[in-house]
Amino acid sequence: MSDRNDLQVTADSLIVRPRGWDRLWCCRREVVVPLRSITSVSVERTPSRIPTGWRGPGLDFMGRLSGTFHPNGERHFWNYSGSGEALGIAIAEGQHFQQLYLSVHDAEQTKRHLQEALTALA
Repeated sequence: MSDRNDLQVTADSLIVRPRGWDRLWCCRREVVVPLRSITSVSVERTPSRIPTGWRGPGLDFMGRLSGTFHPNGERHFWNYSGSGEALGIAIAEGQHFQQLYLSVHDAEQTKRHLQEALTALA
């Protein structure tokens, strides 16, 4: 699995930083989400089946998804390599993005780490 993103969990936020050229394709240096706004964390086994809607701005090339996508009137952030699992993060209404889909080195381990941070916050 491709590690396309650096994830950092602080006391109150999740910070996602696309790596290398992905910064350019995503049209963002980082995405910051308050931990209290995260409603669920999942591992998406077949992200290619998730509706992406229209793209803008970003890249959609041979399964690789980077940037902002707009399914059903929502705004989702993708930085996915096009193969393997993706970490899915659902976000409460009122935030810039409603969902994140990310390629990370170990989606299961990252999910557990993020869930621990959310549990500690409660």
